[in-house]
Amino acid sequence: MKGIILTKVPLARIIDITHEVEPGRIRQGAYALWAAEKHMPRGTVVVAVVDPEVGTERGVVVAQVDSRWFVAPDNGLLDLVLADHPDTRVITVDLDKASKLLLHPRSATFHGRDVFAPLAAHIANGKKILRYGTSARRTVSPWLTLRGSNDPQPTILSVDRFGNIITNISIPTGTHVQETVRMIGIAKVMISVCIDTYADAPDNTPCMIAGSSGLLEIVVRNGSASSMLRATDRTPVQVVWA
Repeated sequence: MKGIILTKVPLARIIDITHEVEPGRIRQGAYALWAAEKHMPRGTVVVAVVDPEVGTERGVVVAQVDSRWFVAPDNGLLDLVLADHPDTRVITVDLDKASKLLLHPRSATFHGRDVFAPLAAHIANGKKILRYGTSARRTVSPWLTLRGSNDPQPTILSVDRFGNIITNISIPTGTHVQETVRMIGIAKVMISVCIDTYADAPDNTPCMIAGSSGLLEIVVRNGSASSMLRATDRTPVQVVWA
């Protein structure tokens, strides 16, 4: 993918957001994009590929969020970003119309190289993309769970490489976790210890902390909360609100 982009945009500066999304875990990828989006420079073109349905009829979408562009499969990967920007228009790309931009022959297993990278390069070169598709506003359901609410359902969005469990529960800026959540249940283990820094955590004890993205996380000091609790992004969550 990088080779394709640099061939078409020789002066491009390419950075990796992450390669740690587990295969096929769209929600993990959506969280990674949401957490990074607000810190990207103006004019950034993001090509995101978590694509378990590669080669099928699933769509290809392009969205301009503020001054940043996103190119991705139409499978929910952009949902968290779009939920924060409800007026965003999403372009559904017609691959037949855009055929001259793409690599040929087009592989059924590597659209990142053959479809998404060429489209991202086209946008990075300052060229129009709307002529190759149709544009419409996309309604995306809220995903952040606020204090006292179970709609949307509290859930695990991702597990990072340290084993920290990242939930969709919002912790308002400038507040302590215990002002929002009294206890949280992960894999039938009820967790009530709240900390402000990792250093505050007792040894071998799952604790609640407000993560860097303003979401509730479950952590274990010098250990892995995910391993200790045997939790993944598919593990159910129960919450006792403050």
